[in-house]
Amino acid sequence: MGDSLSIIFAVIVALVIMFIVPLVDTWELQDNLSYVVTYAAVTDFVDTVRNTGYLSLDNYQSFVSTLSSTGNRFAVSMEHRAFNSAISADMIKNNNKYMSAYLNTYTNTILDTIINGDAEGNHIYKLDKGDYFYVTVKNTNITQASIVNSLVAKDNSNFKIGCAYGGLVWSQRDE
Repeated sequence: MGDSLSIIFAVIVALVIMFIVPLVDTWELQDNLSYVVTYAAVTDFVDTVRNTGYLSLDNYQSFVSTLSSTGNRFAVSMEHRAFNSAISADMIKNNNKYMSAYLNTYTNTILDTIINGDAEGNHIYKLDKGDYFYVTVKNTNITQASIVNSLVAKDNSNFKIGCAYGGLVWSQRDE
């Protein structure tokens, strides 16, 4: 009786080692590859916007298409910080309230501009030299590796793949 229980236990352990462990490792590798593709897409997208000084609908659609090629769903947030030259350093220093020298524009306004067009009917969002542009991307779906991780580590967050990237716009767009 004791020998048969040890044999059954050994078979179960062998099955786990032979099938479950490589499967979990494959899911982790898939998430790692998705992260690499996501990181490359975000850096390419942001650098293109920073180099050209504008964001077009084609650029954004290409970016979203590259992200969706990973098989994951993503929440994309964009931020444009435009320097407000109308506010001087003295005004900021002498004002009791917090006053920023930057005007922030976020995802909804940026997408509205590139989808519906601006005042001139152009489907581009313009940035000026010296502005800042940031993009943050996080997955919203549950990956297989995160399911296993939640079972083992009791981690219930869905976030597994994502990155943030941005910087100074150094090129003036051609008018």
